[in-house]
Amino acid sequence: MTNYSLEAQAYWRRWLPRTHANLTDPDTFYQQIGEDVQERVIAAWDALTEIHLTPDITDHAKRAGLLQLLRREAEHTVMQALVQQPPETDTAQPRTEPAAHQARLSDFDTRLAQQQETIRTLLDGDRTISETSDAELLQALQLMPELLAALGSSLDELRALGRAL
Repeated sequence: MTNYSLEAQAYWRRWLPRTHANLTDPDTFYQQIGEDVQERVIAAWDALTEIHLTPDITDHAKRAGLLQLLRREAEHTVMQALVQQPPETDTAQPRTEPAAHQARLSDFDTRLAQQQETIRTLLDGDRTISETSDAELLQALQLMPELLAALGSSLDELRALGRAL
């Protein structure tokens, strides 16, 4: 099992005890979650480094620190989306194991692809901020909070223009 598998198992045991208890094959389930998380962390990390790791960062210590920071950010984003589901309450119904996980994977992959596309088109100049919906901007800002600064704008400036951000 990967570290992600073990983290998922520990989280689900504590916060989703009924769902954990209803798993028919917990070892396989957590192993699959760990592999899925690892794949998505790598994809999110690649996306973040593509955006943040510019050629002008030549200092080795700064580059290494930025890479580590981006890796942690990718791990946090993926773990929140795929593992850290809201805790069960007394009235909560247990979720089905593979279907719920596959739905979360699909949703995460779709959101990541949309975020990357929005960021790429904005940074490449193929689209302007005014041509981008508020929902798309908010989604892109979750992956790259510094996006507006890179585009020469800010949340305050956009809000002053009436954008719902």
